Amino acid sequence: MQQTNLYTVTIPPLVKTLSALKSILEKAKAHTDTKKLTWMDFEHALLTDKLVFNQFDFKKQVQVACDNAKGAAARLAEVEVPKHEDTEATFADLVARIDKTLAFIATVKPEHIIGKEEMKISLPYWPGKYFTGFEYATEYVLPNFYFHITTAYAILRKNGIDIGKNDFLGDLPLKDA
Repeated sequence: MQQTNLYTVTIPPLVKTLSALKSILEKAKAHTDTKKLTWMDFEHALLTDKLVFNQFDFKKQVQVACDNAKGAAARLAEVEVPKHEDTEATFADLVARIDKTLAFIATVKPEHIIGKEEMKISLPYWPGKYFTGFEYATEYVLPNFYFHITTAYAILRKNGIDIGKNDFLGDLPLKDA
């Protein structure tokens, strides 16, 4: 049985969910390829769609989810957060961003994070405040990450992309009884 620690509660779930999101994006791209509409670029319409007027669009939801994941890995490992410009304009670009994020996260090893539960983590948008490493991971990063992934998923679902809960969950570690 695997021992629970700050690494196991953050990095594997971030990687698993980003991998599921990548598969969802690939399904969305395949769907848009079947919709060759002369009056509208369906891919662009999906990438810029929102659930409500004052929320980030689909593209930004994916960008922020990637930023959450790489930021968490970097901050917990006490290394510089990689910068990714928000220039994606296609599903393929967003898949490439996920791939870059996953490649960075793969450089962070358990020994870089295990034992950092009490470290202080400050974020620029809350000056003079900090989280412990454990609070940052469990109270901020994971809920915020899943919020953006769920919103991205919901935007695609409302637009008729054939995805379901199994796509969102990704591969499950089921064992024979």
